[in-house]
Amino acid sequence: MHFEQLQYIAEIGKQGSITTAAEKLHVSPPAISKSISNLEKELGIQIFKRSKTGMVPTQQGKAVIKKAYEVLSKIHELREEAKLQEALAKTEIKISCLPGLTYSAFNSLLKLQGDFPEIIVEIQEDDLRKIIKDVKSGKCDIGIIASNQKELKDEIDLLYKEMAIGSPCILVGKNSPFAFNEYVTPDDLKNECLATYKGELMKFLLNSYFPKNRVVISSNNVEIIRKAIIEGMGIGVAFEEIFKNDEDVLNGEIIIIPLRDSDLLIKPICYIHANDKPLTPPAETFLNYVQEYWK
Repeated sequence: MHFEQLQYIAEIGKQGSITTAAEKLHVSPPAISKSISNLEKELGIQIFKRSKTGMVPTQQGKAVIKKAYEVLSKIHELREEAKLQEALAKTEIKISCLPGLTYSAFNSLLKLQGDFPEIIVEIQEDDLRKIIKDVKSGKCDIGIIASNQKELKDEIDLLYKEMAIGSPCILVGKNSPFAFNEYVTPDDLKNECLATYKGELMKFLLNSYFPKNRVVISSNNVEIIRKAIIEGMGIGVAFEEIFKNDEDVLNGEIIIIPLRDSDLLIKPICYIHANDKPLTPPAETFLNYVQEYWK
């Protein structure tokens, strides 16, 4: 049995004629007729009866033709999947994040590589206005930001979705005098030094809670900030949802302590993309992993 024979009997079943089927498949009628005869001999059944009105499937032939349709359908799905995977292999995803949100994005990218090993990913950090501008212009595909509907409502050419609510917290080493606090207030930390990430998100937190505190280390390097917190050089400030799955938080080297205030500021963590550029399957998978990270 050959693939072409399945095509032949399926097409004859549709057309009711060898001649018409031959025209559709660009094969000579004698070639199709001989191929069908060979298949009938191989299967030991008669698939079609020749009549004045054309080719009529026998009862056994109808069952065979039905199976041929199913096989051809699966082959079509296989070819379409192969085309999709070929396209995905050439796919690039460009992601831009606010500083501090990149860590969760990186962990999600590690999982994405397992699903789409050939994909090329470019990730960078930037401030909110630049991220919005780059997404709108097509310079990046996805922006991961901390913002709210009020800040995004006028961006009519952007689509956005909230993935988590950012709750302010501090990060301290396990030997910090604050390590066993249930929570802290900005007033509790007024004399403390800070170790912070650079960027707009951190400026928002510092201006909101610690405008007078001394920042001893400010860097975009995650490892430097993490080490400074563990060694007690400074206290980190962040949104709890960003760091709750951090390796050093999970192993107890860094402690997350909620930051409470009578006027608590929270920020929705969202992704944005241009409304005229649908997300690709890898991009959707990546965002699902980011959202799972924050659950």
